[in-house]
Amino acid sequence: MMRKGIALVGCIAGILSTCAGTASAAPPAILSVGVAEEKVTDTGVELLGTINPEGLPTTYRFEYLTAAAYEANLEADPPRDPFSGALLAPEGGPGPVGFDTSPHEVRAPVHSLAPSTSYRFRLRATNSVPESVVSVERPFATKESTPNPELLDHRGWEMVSPIDKAGGAIQPPGTIFGGGVFQAADGGESFTYSSADSFGGAPGAPPGSQYIATRTGGGWTSANITAPLLSGSYGSELDGVPYQLFSDDLRYGLLSNGERCRGVEGGECPVANPPLPGSGAPAGYRDYYRRTAAGGFESLLKAAELEHTSLRPEQFELRLVAATPDLAHVVLSTCAALTADATEVTAPGGCAPGEQNLYEWSGGTLSLINRLPGETTGTPGATIAAPGGAMSNDGSRVYFTAEGDVYLSEAGTTKTVLGTPGGKFEAAAADGSIAYLIDSGELDRYSATTGTLTPLASGGGVEGVLGVSADGSKAYYARSGAIFLRDGSTVTEIASSAVPGDWPAATGTARITEDGRHLLFLSTAELTGYPNEGETEVFLYGPPSGGSAPTLACISCNPSGERPRGSATIPAARRNGTGTDAIDSYKPRALSADGRRVFFETADSISVQDTSGATDVYEWEAAGEGTCARGGGCVQLISGGRDPQPSYFLDADRDGGEAFFLTAGSLFPLDPGSYDVYDAREYGGFAVPESRIPCFADACQVIPEAPEDPTPGTLAGNSGNPGLTIAGGKGSQGRSGKRKHKKRRRHKSGRHSKHKGSKR
Repeated sequence: MMRKGIALVGCIAGILSTCAGTASAAPPAILSVGVAEEKVTDTGVELLGTINPEGLPTTYRFEYLTAAAYEANLEADPPRDPFSGALLAPEGGPGPVGFDTSPHEVRAPVHSLAPSTSYRFRLRATNSVPESVVSVERPFATKESTPNPELLDHRGWEMVSPIDKAGGAIQPPGTIFGGGVFQAADGGESFTYSSADSFGGAPGAPPGSQYIATRTGGGWTSANITAPLLSGSYGSELDGVPYQLFSDDLRYGLLSNGERCRGVEGGECPVANPPLPGSGAPAGYRDYYRRTAAGGFESLLKAAELEHTSLRPEQFELRLVAATPDLAHVVLSTCAALTADATEVTAPGGCAPGEQNLYEWSGGTLSLINRLPGETTGTPGATIAAPGGAMSNDGSRVYFTAEGDVYLSEAGTTKTVLGTPGGKFEAAAADGSIAYLIDSGELDRYSATTGTLTPLASGGGVEGVLGVSADGSKAYYARSGAIFLRDGSTVTEIASSAVPGDWPAATGTARITEDGRHLLFLSTAELTGYPNEGETEVFLYGPPSGGSAPTLACISCNPSGERPRGSATIPAARRNGTGTDAIDSYKPRALSADGRRVFFETADSISVQDTSGATDVYEWEAAGEGTCARGGGCVQLISGGRDPQPSYFLDADRDGGEAFFLTAGSLFPLDPGSYDVYDAREYGGFAVPESRIPCFADACQVIPEAPEDPTPGTLAGNSGNPGLTIAGGKGSQGRSGKRKHKKRRRHKSGRHSKHKGSKR
């Protein structure tokens, strides 16, 4: 007993030689390392970890240094240990852990840190085994020194949708009869959005009205561009809104005139909506209109083209499947023969669903696409190769599939691209000259110039292509769950894990810059050392500055190092409707053209301003971009961060100077409530009017709760109209139901000359 007592006292005293015989010689095990939640301030943090001593007396130290010093060590010539010159915690010396075989939590407060600064740290554990154990490296960052910093790039909030919406609101994407179209002009200054509510002097009121907002010197003005014809049947299901696509500058739009009637005597009837005046559209036929820059409409279908079909209006179907960014070229799908060289296959009641033809509309005429090599007439059963990217930007090349093979239509001729059953087109260069395909798990590259298909050594297991550069020289693809970059003949592994929703390139969440140097994607894995614990985070691969070597960064991970409280995401291509015919070829610009700005949504609170507990919209930008001077980049709120209802990222312009989002928060002092479209604009903000814009009649009503599953053609009624209130009076802009009343807020500084995010 006495000898055991002496050994125990020796262990407690840390006399390692005394304890060496009481346990097998094993190094300690570091089980976790992280940052204590609610302990991160502008000048301090508490680091924590879990260590198993493995039966030997063990001590611990945290090593930490700024991210800038860490990078400098790596870039030194010769390279140094990345933690060379690191500070240590606890400050008084190594802290004791214990000497048993159980996990022990260790903590160390750190003080006197610089505000708004990124750091790297690791945990070291030591016992009598000669080699100490070092944990994985983790990042953390101190918070801002003020609770209300300015938005990045001196952004100011500008209310895009009008204050007076006749008691209505702007609903989130995907909820406006299953769809909605939200798109920013490539160069900024204008934005189009949908709403289930009609306001602003609409000539028609179909399910889902469409608006174009334009920025002026004094604010944003919205024009209702809903077509006047759509007062009849539009669709029987959640078919989205009539507008389908817009050109990249918003000058042109594609509009559906609705579906054939159903549920009537005889089973079907022609499209109920009459042709738009001056459009040249045939009455009763399923059709699409192209809205011109002057506001007129042109029918894509002409009466002369119907001379080739035997189908009656009530049997006729037509589907939009692809278009060029300027909408100068459009691809339509139908079983009907619309040209003399097309082959029509019908079935009882009309079209044979699986025997489709493809037509390209350009300059007011249709031409058949699906003529196979050496044939003078079309072969039905063709489909567009992908919802996006299968048609070159100038419309000169179109990739399609027929009879299980992949073909290229170019200059009136057709070439076989891949003649293997089961082969799949994935993506192509902007001009269609290079295409990437998957054949039996292998990645292939096709050259339209030479007509050759080249197998690329990939080891099999290729699941999809995330994106390709504009010239086709670079391709990012997923193989066995990991992401690889093929640049010429060089293959580089980018990330060990991605989520299946990152691909295919046409509709997935991943984004790639035109030069192919940056890739934006999602993953649930700990790719950069941040303990995301299975939550989805947003990652960016690419050079952090002009000539730097590419790196992988988690841009949605909490910079403080605190564990996530929710997932982050970026939108994939948004479907306008829930049916199989819904178009989903437009992907919001979550990544700027140069790859140095990213917009994302997250349920995590990664800014001290974010107290909503709901999903908010954030911006990340690289160091040296705009106002960001922090190594590793800066992340800041775009939405308000205080409203308990979720906010949604809608779109951005090409360079990311304008970021459009949907929020229920009143970010403009005169905003009375409900969901509205806002623009977080670089150096933005307008003078605030002295008084609230008056409301009249029904516009003064309380905003009712939106119906959860509205029926197309009607806005489902609620329990009854609320009582009238006095215009401009107290409580006149209240809201009932689950939505909370939003009060008019005044800038904390007391100044009202500019509506800036920094004054909230």
